[in-house]
Amino acid sequence: MAAADPGEVSLRAAVAHDPEQQAYLVPLLNAQLRVLPSEKRAEGAPWAAAWEPMLLCVQYLLTAQDTPPAGEWVDPKSLPCGDFFFRGPHPVPTAGIEEAFGTRLDAFRAAAEVLGGRPVAMGDAAYEFSFLPRVPAVVILWAADDEFPARAKFLLDKFAHRQLPLDALWVLCRVLAKLLTAAGKAHA
Repeated sequence: MAAADPGEVSLRAAVAHDPEQQAYLVPLLNAQLRVLPSEKRAEGAPWAAAWEPMLLCVQYLLTAQDTPPAGEWVDPKSLPCGDFFFRGPHPVPTAGIEEAFGTRLDAFRAAAEVLGGRPVAMGDAAYEFSFLPRVPAVVILWAADDEFPARAKFLLDKFAHRQLPLDALWVLCRVLAKLLTAAGKAHA
């Protein structure tokens, strides 16, 4: 990536480039990660500079296409090859969200808003997140009641696979689930 044309990378990924510091400024939820390819490192908020978010940002800078989101939400399993990938060792990570927020819709709402989520009209509560500039995601929660257990669902933009490979989209969902549950603990 250090040899890539910064203008081309910035255009594809919809990120800024700081030529003085030779850094890409990647918006990541409610934070920003500075990726410095020539130094093979990244800087940002402690959670954003952890290995999974850093890996996502580098992969995004390498693979993002100059294609805006379709604006159509789909189950990750509906993406090309998604039905094969998102099972077995790679399930869509909803269990932690269901456990943490299944009876605590207010805590889910507060956690989602801490991460910069925007409410959308789905389920009992749902939020849209601009995880990366061209990779939005939605997390929907249906609260537990007397008849049914809590249920959570991730939705991705129909073109998400054009921006990140499926394994990176899985990591994106994992990171978002972890951040939501951690923010939820702060509102316990």
